[in-house]
This record gives sequence, C-alpha cells and structure tokens, in this order.
Amino acid sequence: MGDIQERLSVSSSSSSSTCSLSLTTAQPKGDSLPVDGEFWMIAEERAHEILNTIQPAIVSDRSRNEIIDYVHTLIKSHDGIEVFSFGSVPLKTYLPDGDIDLTVLTKRNMEDEFFEKLYDTLKSEEGKSEFHVTDVQFIPAQVKVIKCNIRSIAVDISFNQTAGLRALCFLEQVDQLFGRDHLFKRSIILTKAWCYYESRILGANTGLISTYALAVLVLYIINLFHSSLSGPLAVLYKFLDYYSSFDWSNFCISVSGPVPISCLPELVASLENGHELLLDEKFLRDCVELYSAPTKTVETNGLEFPIRHLNIVDPLKHSNNLGKSVTKGNFKRIMHAFTLGAKKLRDVLSLPGETMGWRLERFFGNSLERNGKGQRQDVNDPVTAFGTGRSELSELSGDFEGYFGRLVYGQMYHSHRDASAWDVVRHLVSYRKNEFYLRSLNGSTSMHPMPLHSLTNGCQNIGKMRGTGTYIPDMSQQLYNRNSPTHHIESSAESREDNGASSCCDLSGQVSTSCASIKGEECVKPETCSNPKNLVDSISSSSALKKENGKEEESKSSQTLNGS
Repeated sequence: MGDIQERLSVSSSSSSSTCSLSLTTAQPKGDSLPVDGEFWMIAEERAHEILNTIQPAIVSDRSRNEIIDYVHTLIKSHDGIEVFSFGSVPLKTYLPDGDIDLTVLTKRNMEDEFFEKLYDTLKSEEGKSEFHVTDVQFIPAQVKVIKCNIRSIAVDISFNQTAGLRALCFLEQVDQLFGRDHLFKRSIILTKAWCYYESRILGANTGLISTYALAVLVLYIINLFHSSLSGPLAVLYKFLDYYSSFDWSNFCISVSGPVPISCLPELVASLENGHELLLDEKFLRDCVELYSAPTKTVETNGLEFPIRHLNIVDPLKHSNNLGKSVTKGNFKRIMHAFTLGAKKLRDVLSLPGETMGWRLERFFGNSLERNGKGQRQDVNDPVTAFGTGRSELSELSGDFEGYFGRLVYGQMYHSHRDASAWDVVRHLVSYRKNEFYLRSLNGSTSMHPMPLHSLTNGCQNIGKMRGTGTYIPDMSQQLYNRNSPTHHIESSAESREDNGASSCCDLSGQVSTSCASIKGEECVKPETCSNPKNLVDSISSSSALKKENGKEEESKSSQTLNGS
C-alpha cells in the first residue's frame, strides 16, 4: 500500500526543476472576488433563492425513492441480489431533470443471465405498470447498462459497479467535513445547473463533462479557496474564473493541485502560491485505502494515467482520468463556455444591488424558465413557483454510514468472491478506529467540520425550495418575475424521521445506519459470520448497545461545536 500512497503527493518549492518551473504557468490568479463582502451577501441571497428552485426537495426525494423501491420489487425474489442507488440521488445533488443510477449486485457467474432476466422483466412492464415504464434499452458497452424511463425519469441500471458506491462515500464524507450548511453539495447543484441548463456542457454520454468530474472540480475550488468563499455563488465564480484560464494543455487537475503532464506517470501536485489546502495529503491517502477493497491491492500500480483533452485525476483511483469522455471539439466548447460565463458573471456582480439581483436571474434564465413555473420533472403534483416568497422543504443530509455499509457489502460479497466474512469485520473495525477519520472531523480548520454523530443526524435548518419541470399547469400562483426585487425565502426546520434500528443488514432497499459502529475491543464470533446477513446483523446489534451510552457524549460534542 505504501507505493500507492506515494503516487499523488503535494510538492514543495524544492520539487524537481522540470516540474516546478512549469507549475507556475498553471496557476491562474483567481485570488480576489470582483465585489466586496456586503454586495456578495446580496448576491448570495438571490443565488440562494434560485438554488431553492432547482435543488432536491423532500417531495422529489420521495418520488425517486418510490422508483428505486419499485425496481427492487422486480428482483426481490432472487437470493443474494441487491439493488443500491449511487450518484447524485443519494448524494442529494441531482437536478429536476437528473437521472437515477442503480447498480445490481450479483455473483459474478450469474451477471449475464440475470441481466437478460431483468431486461425481459422491464420490457414486460411497459404499458402495464402504474410506474409507466417506457423505452427499455440494453446497452452492450464495456459496462453493460439497462436504460429506461420510469415515471418520465431516466433510470440507468448497471451491474456490480462498486466504483460508484466508493465515490458516493467519499463525496458524502467531504461534504460533512466542509460543513457550512452543505456548502459543497449546494455548490455542486448550482454549478451543475449552470453547466446543464445555461451552457449545455454536462453529460459524459455526449462527450461532455461527467457529473463526478464536475464534483471533483468543485471540490478542488473549495479545497483551495475555502477561506474566501461566502457561498455557492462565490464557488461558481471561482470555478469559472479559475478553470477558464487553467493551462489544460500542460497540466492535469487533482484535488491536491495542478499536476504537470510532463511528470507523469508520477502524479506530483503543487501547492498554489499563498493557499493552504483544507484536505491534507494524508486525509486523501487514507480515503483511497478506506474505500478500496480490504482484501485486494488498489489497482493503480503499473497503470498509467491516460492523457486526453480535459485531464482530471480521480481522487480514489489515480490512474482514472475523469475527463476522458470529453472530445476535442467539446473541450473547446467547454473552455469557451467557462470564459464567457466568467465574464458575464463578473459583469453581473459589478452592478448595484437591485440591478444585480434581476441580472443574476437572467444569468440563470434557462434554469428558471424550465424550473420556475410550479412543476418539477420528477414530481407529479405542482410545487411552489419561483418568485412567490415560498419554497419546498429540502434536506441535503446524507446517510454516510449507510452508504459505507452498501460499499462493504458490494466489495466483500460480489466484487471479491474470495473474501471471508471475517474480512468484513476487520474492515469495519479499521473504519471506526481509523485515525484520519476522527482527526479530520475534529481537527482545526477554517470551515467547521461536523462531529461524528452528526453523520446520521438530520440537518437542523432545512431550507425550502421551489422546483418545476417541463409541464406547465394552469397556474393560480404568482410566477417569477426577473425584474422583481429580492424575495425573502421562507425556511423551516424538520427533523428526519427515525426509522428505528435499521442497519446494513436491511439490504433490500435503502441501507440506513451504522453497520460500521463497532469498536476494536468488540468481538463478533466467526460462526455468526457465515453469511452477509448474519454478519451485519451482529454488527448492527453491537452498535445498538452503545447508542444510549453515546447520547450524553453527543450532546457535549454538539455544544462544543456550536461554541466554536
């Protein structure tokens, strides 16, 4: 593992001359914002109102979870097969037009057979089910995918794709670490909306930027400029300004900084002048180790990073180029969009208060035109329209420990058949005792991280949102007006429902909590680990015994965090 951990390192001023000399050309200015703090707050308030229109809402979460449950019911009779969601839906960063990504975990020797069965089952549902299944397609690519529409929402079903589960765990943990009312997730949503609705540069299937690549680009902006960011709009501005002037022809981008292409296959990232990264090198190395299979060597040794037109290093697999989907022509289109977007947003932010407000709405004109008229693409019933001063309830908190339970299940019982159940116990103990996890959540940073217990607690300040879609109903409510003054967004708080002592043994749907809540001194007898269900049942039971004893400690941790 030591060789792997050295593949991506942050270089100092004493780096080799070839790499260090060229690194200075990769660093765009991007240090200052175009307006003062007071004007930024006005701009962020209007951006918050726009964001509430397009971000996930509780009603849309419910609708999408019904679809996931429906797909699960189609295959629930098959033992040892599970369906898990990954990507933007469980991460809570999807747009109203976003698809649902599912992976079916099967034994390797039955993947092809079950693929055909599931395809036939979905085809038989066309025109019959209340879920309105349509356009079922089989895509015989390197990664086999079944595509279909369910309730007019695109659904992609893959098989044994644990890489998506790893990325989900990583991004959820980073969001918890950054904190600030989910700044990371809200920035992804706002940036994704601009890329998808305003500039049409999002979509790996059409040779454009993938959503995971976009999330990593946003992650680096927050990692680098964390001390000067006022909100998601500031992140978007930095995003456009930085990447529009980045030297893509000579450098890759990683979450640790620019990487000279001339230095490959060694991935040596350089610190930007005058900036201190929020996520240190050890944190990222430990993430690679934690989210990789405990019984296999991480598959990065001996693999070269493939150079394309847009080169983005996967933080969890350094040989994977997240920009490989971008074609040469689309790369030029993306760079033009970044440059034009940065200029337009800079011009908008230089305007006085009220004028800046409605011009910012024009900057997101397509987003509001499609999603500001009282209907969401992923919800049947009308929702609150933009400009009414109200918004839908939204909850962006995710279930990190549940996601981790899915990942362990997928890695140990489907991706790596030679692993024993006892390997899972050792991996979960390692997870809970892992030094970096506790240190990263309790360390001193400028963006107050959340304590461990907050990973499964609901957000206490749930914002409301406005969402719409393509269908425009006969409206009786006020529509948005681009020339209207800044509206006040109502917000309310609502605690998430506690579904009881669910754990990763409840693998028939949404895995909810703490299969990883055991401690090193606990013992799970090998005979109880004869199958995955018994194993996770044992782990969950030991976790439940400590739940009551931890309440007082959680309360003290929360008071300490608030006091800081």
